[in-house]
Amino acid sequence: MADNYLEKRFEEFRHPEKKPVRKGGPSLDSLLLRNRSTRGFSHGRKVSEDELLRIVEVNTRIASSKNQQALRFKTVCDEDGVALMNANIKMGALFRVRRAADPSVPEQDCPSLPLPGTEPQAFIVVYGTHPEDASLDIDLGIALQSMSLKAVEMGLNCLMIRAFNREAMLSFPGTEGLFPLAVLAVGKSAERIFLVPVEDAPLDYYRKEGVHYVPKLSLEKILL
Repeated sequence: MADNYLEKRFEEFRHPEKKPVRKGGPSLDSLLLRNRSTRGFSHGRKVSEDELLRIVEVNTRIASSKNQQALRFKTVCDEDGVALMNANIKMGALFRVRRAADPSVPEQDCPSLPLPGTEPQAFIVVYGTHPEDASLDIDLGIALQSMSLKAVEMGLNCLMIRAFNREAMLSFPGTEGLFPLAVLAVGKSAERIFLVPVEDAPLDYYRKEGVHYVPKLSLEKILL
């Protein structure tokens, strides 16, 4: 038998303490904790086209409503494409609403995002092959979460964006006849983000002294 298989197995039997320990990958719980919506990215960590393709590839293995597989993906990390994307997306919607309601709120606690020098430098644009409907929305949610978790596994972070200029997303070659659904910004987080357990509303995310906090209901509150 090749590679002395039986001898190796017998040696493992005689000396079990020498048996190599095979460590698994990160747990789902750890990935979920690290999978925070990031609105500020480090420009010192570039995301390559190959990395974006690895993230998109998860869509070849995930669930799809009625197995319609009606999502399509455009990766963007070139200079011109990134400039177009950043000019046509919006982030930090709750901060915009809060500033409009109370202009006296300190800029540090209610910033205009992204902060200069923290703009995302890589994107995945998600399109539908037909207009948005309930089934497509289910697929979109599964796809965005799965891609975000893959990015976290790779040491990156993401932001799911639904506030963007849809006409601009149709300016990329090959997108004719498609329907822009969402944008996933990808990069290395430059922010400090913490979950805060709460028992009730308000559930709006907020910032204090530059730290981003995200309220989350407990299991007891969401369990019927």
